[in-house]
Amino acid sequence: MTAAMSASAAASKTDSDISPTRRDQQLGAAPAIELTGPFRPPRESSQPAMMLAHAIVVRTSPAQGGVGAEDIGKVDVWYDAGIRDAFAALAVVSAAGERVDKRDAAIDSADPSHVSVSVNRLTPGKYTVRYRALSADGHLVSGAWEFEVRP
Repeated sequence: MTAAMSASAAASKTDSDISPTRRDQQLGAAPAIELTGPFRPPRESSQPAMMLAHAIVVRTSPAQGGVGAEDIGKVDVWYDAGIRDAFAALAVVSAAGERVDKRDAAIDSADPSHVSVSVNRLTPGKYTVRYRALSADGHLVSGAWEFEVRP
């Protein structure tokens, strides 16, 4: 076979005639492709962002760990935001475990972040106030604080 015939025969070989290993060496490694989704610019909205934070107690009366008078008349709690009427509760319990409030907890119609409950005259001792409220974001929050009545 002459050199011209060998060159002609080599030129007529197709990629399928070349071994896979040799073909990969000839083509080189494929470039990496980064897959991403379509570009979406941030949406601008005329509506304010929705706040999803749980209501937290910001003030109590009597103060947490504080001293209350025997004739305080009511116990109050204020949240950092308005709360929903459903599930709002406020209970005052003596150290003996007896409930001493009048079971009339209510949200203040002028201030939806304020809840109060009436109490009879309290005797000296420690009291626990238990609260529960449904935040505007739909989450139930609850907890307790203590105060003391001194003679």
